[in-house]
Amino acid sequence: MRQFYLYKNQSGYFNAVLVDPVTGKKGKDKSTHTKDKIQAAVIASGWVEHGVPEARPNSRGYALDSSAQRLNLKYICERVNETEAMELVNLLCKKYGLLIPSSVVAEPVVAVPKKKIVVVRKKNVENVAPVAVPAPAPATVPKPKKEGIPLSAFLLNFWDFEKSVFIKRYMAHGHNMTKSHTDNMLSLVRNYWQPYFGDEITVQELDRTTLDDFFFYLNTEKGLKGGTVNKAINCGSRALRYLFENKKIDSNPMAGIERFNPDEAERGIPTESEVRQLLNAEWPNEAYFLAFKLGAFCGLRAGEISGLRVCDLDLDADLIHVRHSWNDVDGLKCPKNSDVRDLPIDHQTLLQLTSLAKENPNYSDLSYVFFSPVKPEQPYWPSYYVDGLYEALEKIGVSEEQRKERKIVFHSLRHFCATQLSMKTDLKTVQAVMGHRTEAMSKHYSDHETEKKLQNMRSIMQVTWKDIMTA
Repeated sequence: MRQFYLYKNQSGYFNAVLVDPVTGKKGKDKSTHTKDKIQAAVIASGWVEHGVPEARPNSRGYALDSSAQRLNLKYICERVNETEAMELVNLLCKKYGLLIPSSVVAEPVVAVPKKKIVVVRKKNVENVAPVAVPAPAPATVPKPKKEGIPLSAFLLNFWDFEKSVFIKRYMAHGHNMTKSHTDNMLSLVRNYWQPYFGDEITVQELDRTTLDDFFFYLNTEKGLKGGTVNKAINCGSRALRYLFENKKIDSNPMAGIERFNPDEAERGIPTESEVRQLLNAEWPNEAYFLAFKLGAFCGLRAGEISGLRVCDLDLDADLIHVRHSWNDVDGLKCPKNSDVRDLPIDHQTLLQLTSLAKENPNYSDLSYVFFSPVKPEQPYWPSYYVDGLYEALEKIGVSEEQRKERKIVFHSLRHFCATQLSMKTDLKTVQAVMGHRTEAMSKHYSDHETEKKLQNMRSIMQVTWKDIMTA
């Protein structure tokens, strides 16, 4: 078990958090008062061995407390250059009244190089004046270029939807990657990875300890929730794994990184009584009401409701084909987990959906059912249905304060649907309705096995709707 963690505070100095080796609990959190990580590690190691000094970080007792950390003179000697060394000697002589060596000037002065004159004299030659030859200028040694893959630049390019080679190859193999997802990953790089590591550090300089400290810093110093830190871990994990798999690095420093507790509170769901009241409530418009029914009785996500088109409504078989989802960044895309599914639906609701779709001035097989009156060629944004649900909840007596306390959102309708179905059928049927599978339903309805599954789903869903609506 690690005995301490290091992370940068807002001022750029490293803080050390000591860990109890027996219980594993985090102990004192104290600044090492240095921006050098190596020196901070030395100081923290001293605290582990001798105990943390009680003095404040900026007090004399903090630096001179011999029981905690003695001054590492050898370390200082190796770090300073010649000008800094002369300045240090000068300060020490002044402080303790020592004799200032003749080779040390009173104050450090930036030396301006002067041309040296070399006098050349010829032997056995009389009345010949000395010839002045300027000394050759010292050759400038170019700063060695840092080898390796710059971390921040690599991550920014890796998650760039338009430029990333990884994303292009990934999608070329038939996998799904949305721009909204890559934009989220880019935000994590810009907000957390780049500010912490800067632009100089390379991928080859990373190790598990450094990354562990970074994620611990996000959780403790930045105050990010466990779920957000886990997203930052996903951001780096996928990118560095790509380098390792393509033999760009010898080992993957993200391997074995421990994830954090998500700390995500479960969403609340409306009761059966509240759903019955919502069915009989006066909704602001038909789109709000039909979106509510699809969420509560079919388990559709808000994006899948926006993605419904006229060609997805099957009046002959009383089915809706969930083939797409829609958002304002990616437009029309595959559903979550690329799971295309077919859901039985009552004929009356299907007729209501068709009637709504026909109000579109651009009505066609490919027009959207939940079209926007402002831009008929586009559907409502998924967030649109939220407002309607909240208004309807207030009408049945669920105030805004109660709704927030119970954590009821539009996605709660999907949870309500799953809960009701799980009480009446097996998990496999629930998964088929909710679209939790990763394998798409690709067989035609004439297939006996698929037809049997659909009939089973239809029976269960009809019983569920009837129980709720007639109770």
